[in-house]
Amino acid sequence: MPTDFSFVHFTDTHIMAGGAWDNGQVDTSASLRRVIETINALEPAPAFAIVGGDLTSPDLLDRGRTLASDEWMPSYRLLREIVGGLRCPAHFLLGNHDDRPAFHRVMGDRTTNLDATQHWSFDHGGCHFVGLDSLVPGKPWGEINAPQLEWLDADLRTHRGQPTLVFVHHHPWPLGLAWMDAMSLRNGEQLISILEHHPAVRWIVCGHVHQDYEVQRGSLTMLTTPSTCFQVSKVSQTYKVLAGPPGFRVVRVSGPALATRVLHLHGANGAAGL
Repeated sequence: MPTDFSFVHFTDTHIMAGGAWDNGQVDTSASLRRVIETINALEPAPAFAIVGGDLTSPDLLDRGRTLASDEWMPSYRLLREIVGGLRCPAHFLLGNHDDRPAFHRVMGDRTTNLDATQHWSFDHGGCHFVGLDSLVPGKPWGEINAPQLEWLDADLRTHRGQPTLVFVHHHPWPLGLAWMDAMSLRNGEQLISILEHHPAVRWIVCGHVHQDYEVQRGSLTMLTTPSTCFQVSKVSQTYKVLAGPPGFRVVRVSGPALATRVLHLHGANGAAGL
């Protein structure tokens, strides 16, 4: 039986060293610092954080060319400094705006195997947590490669019977927004077919879409979490960016029950406004 604890999922931090997005209108570093401050003030304190991909985005500052991997490293260093303020451990995923080699070099102090996918699993409080890497370099859509899918199936078999939550950047099921669904997980149904063979998998939690959303099919629920910086319209059938507010997800595990809520930071008060 799982014990009682909470954790947070925040995503699409889009850290950009050396500039702010949208002609300086969106300071992604400042908004992430507000989110970190708020997470640190939560009661009870979260046991850990899942950071859901699109960690950095220096490419948004210069869309006219393809950046070399080294050019991502200052943004990952800034991310490491900001997230270092968390009072709980953090587990990272990658999204379409990330760079694997730069991530591994800065966040993992790795010097070899820099193209390795960033997937993982761990246990906490009687539950099992799985993170998948859907980054396809240079593409806005995502895909989980065959070796990861094989690893996932084996991992879930090993932890059969444990309540399980799976995390990936790209959403496997459509949201009903055609422009966003064109950038979803290309082999989403292949992933879902594996998860459906493992009834202990309760939720799949995603980022990417810059909005909170919930879809349920059978016993499996897909949740998406808004960004820590800018959001997009939930209703517009064309791309429409909203300045904010920053948001993140809190999950509470209480025995066999899972509960969740999304917190948005309205105004300038941050944690003081909760």
